[in-house]
Amino acid sequence: MFDFGTILVYVVAYFGLFTGIFFILTLIENKDNLSNPKPRYFSKVSVVVPAYNEEKTIAKTIRSLLNLDYPKDRLQIMIVDDGSTDNTYKVAKGFRKYGVEVFTKENEGKAAALNLALKKSKGEFFGALDADSFVDKKALKKIIGHFQDKNIMAVTPSLKVYEPKTFLQKIQYTEYLMGIFLRKIFAFLGSIHVTPGPFTIYRKSFFQKYGGYDEYNLTEDIEIALRIQTKGYEIENSVDASVYTVSPAKFLPLLKQRIRWYTGFTENVIRYKELFNPVKYGNLGAFILPGSFISVGLVIITLFYASYKFITRILIQNFINLRAIGFDLSRFFHFKPDIFYVNLSSKLFISILTIMIGITTIYIAKKLSKEKTKIKFFYIAYMLVYWMLFGFWWLIAGAYTVLGKKVEWGQRKDYVKKAVV
Repeated sequence: MFDFGTILVYVVAYFGLFTGIFFILTLIENKDNLSNPKPRYFSKVSVVVPAYNEEKTIAKTIRSLLNLDYPKDRLQIMIVDDGSTDNTYKVAKGFRKYGVEVFTKENEGKAAALNLALKKSKGEFFGALDADSFVDKKALKKIIGHFQDKNIMAVTPSLKVYEPKTFLQKIQYTEYLMGIFLRKIFAFLGSIHVTPGPFTIYRKSFFQKYGGYDEYNLTEDIEIALRIQTKGYEIENSVDASVYTVSPAKFLPLLKQRIRWYTGFTENVIRYKELFNPVKYGNLGAFILPGSFISVGLVIITLFYASYKFITRILIQNFINLRAIGFDLSRFFHFKPDIFYVNLSSKLFISILTIMIGITTIYIAKKLSKEKTKIKFFYIAYMLVYWMLFGFWWLIAGAYTVLGKKVEWGQRKDYVKKAVV
């Protein structure tokens, strides 16, 4: 007899097992390439902090850059205030005495601020740090050695959540650890397709040859990464170059962030759809990009199916069967402990194995990135909650894309660019 729930469990579990085991084997195969190459010399690096209404965190961000263990005469630090309405510019100006260059301009969005900094930059390499992010003092030295390979155009850091306090932040903390693991695996597979905004370092010659940041793009970090891939260059990862970012603490700001991320990802993948060519783009086109959409599809199907079963089996069936005499509470809560409400008997082993693979990847990420914050029991919460949030975020982002609803990222108007030193 056809049992959709049973088939779904097997498909989800086997997909998770296949990708998880494949990624772990990839890591084992490349275990001798995990360390960062030591730089032969310290190249000039320009780092910009684009800021809009960040007066509460920007001072800490700038201090983290000033504390970098890198020759001071080889480091250019710039702040671009993108038309803030608070005291961001005033706070930033206080750091000019330490050699920090501070500019202000009309509000045009993050990408425009980055392009202004590109024009002002003097380094061979260029990077940015979000105004609510903080970089470990050894991060730049760990990153810069990777550029000895002339085909590498960008190196991504190990991005982590800064001091997670709320339940949602702790869920994101675990999510970011999973991202650390995946980004290193993608580097081994030549398939990094996102260069995170906080402290990814680029070879500036790429921008000089192929243009700066797309000022009308929702996710400029994804666009740049995909553009690099289409030009046949490589993107590397430094798995222990730690950068900490303040993640959204509440549901609505987190939802807005993810709508922008996922809508931007979809738009950019459509824009660079040629990357799905497995012959030309290898693992990226054959497995990583298609796999990302397969995983999204499986999560959304599972979310719909679990919701349907919950409504029909728990809310409707149990209420209909209530005796007219009274409400039998024990009867209402009496149902078998199923995964997605299907019997566990034939699926327990594969389900546990899939979960263990997930736990292993989190443990590996912690070790590789030298993260010391204790996870405790939040991996369990991550397993129980994250897939539902992930599916919900993608459903909303998909609706935005299908309906053509605009997702704004700052003010992206055709201003005449002006800078004030």
